[in-house]
Amino acid sequence: MASVSTDFIPMTMMASIAFIAFFAALAQGATGFGFAIIALPFLLLVMGSLDAVGLTIILNLLVSLVLLPGLWRLAPKQTLTWLSIGSVIGFPVGLVIFLQASLDWVRLAVGLIILSFAAWQGFRLLRPKAAPLIGNSGSGPSSGHWPAAVVGMISGTMATALAMPGPSVMIYLSAQGMTKDAIRATTLCLFALSYGVALILQMAVGAISNPTWLIAAAAIVPTIAGARAGNYVSKYLNEALFRIIILAILLTTGAYTSVLAVLHW
Repeated sequence: MASVSTDFIPMTMMASIAFIAFFAALAQGATGFGFAIIALPFLLLVMGSLDAVGLTIILNLLVSLVLLPGLWRLAPKQTLTWLSIGSVIGFPVGLVIFLQASLDWVRLAVGLIILSFAAWQGFRLLRPKAAPLIGNSGSGPSSGHWPAAVVGMISGTMATALAMPGPSVMIYLSAQGMTKDAIRATTLCLFALSYGVALILQMAVGAISNPTWLIAAAAIVPTIAGARAGNYVSKYLNEALFRIIILAILLTTGAYTSVLAVLHW
């Protein structure tokens, strides 16, 4: 598995990563997800190795920890619990997939996952549900807890394999008709768990290189700045604009990543 050189990290690479980290954290702070979907495709391009996955895990964990104190109380507890249980089951599965993956396969998988999620979000925008929005007081979906556990397992697998636990969870939570704040709180709580465990597992198998830690340290300030700016911006986003922004992010990054993967095949 290729990695960033330990001898020299170009300043242009560091500047590009800082720029990517800021805007990805801005999206995450504003919408509750989006860091990996924005950052990972561009980090794969800039770094040219699967070290980009490890860096995405580190920085996304940082964003989640920065934003959690003001939001965790808004998360529906039962839904979050069952998503977390499923995620724990999926973590080791995703790690096995990551250790067997190549850079080209990761690029293609990321692009296709993002585009599929974008198609689903676009469909929902065209055919909105009339059901009332659910906040943090709901007792969970009427179909029982197993759908949340299954979604959590998919999310956990994608967390350790691709540093992308968000798409399946966003689809599920949006389908439940949750409010913007409840979605942000639930995803950030789950991401803190997912990225924390993913980081521990990847460290255990030696998948986080020393240069990755150095780059992550240099990106701390722009990441925190972006997260706080996004959290401020979120106060001015209504539900409709919130979902349109998510769709725009997905379409742009999904198309870019898919085309890049095909060109490098």
